[in-house]
Amino acid sequence: MLKNEPARAFYGPLQCLAANEQEAIDTLMVTDSLFRSSDLPTRKRYVQLVEDVKGYGGTVHIFSSLHVSGEKLALLTGVAALLRFPMPELEDMAVDSSSDED
Repeated sequence: MLKNEPARAFYGPLQCLAANEQEAIDTLMVTDSLFRSSDLPTRKRYVQLVEDVKGYGGTVHIFSSLHVSGEKLALLTGVAALLRFPMPELEDMAVDSSSDED
């Protein structure tokens, strides 16, 4: 899929939140550390994102920050999404290199 349609996979909070606004996320991947953030607005943002994706039939995978897969996802901002349809406009958005983790 990614080889033929690279505009269907994105990482970063801005891209994932923008894709969520269009109900485009088929699979959301997020690290558990975003849910344990001491910053309440950050924690609420990701809890709402997960609820939204589940609400419109998407799949959510939460990765432990203690597992190698969670560590690798954390290196990519801690959140990534596979989309139902391509959204090439997201490619132009700058990836937020700073993670929301504490």
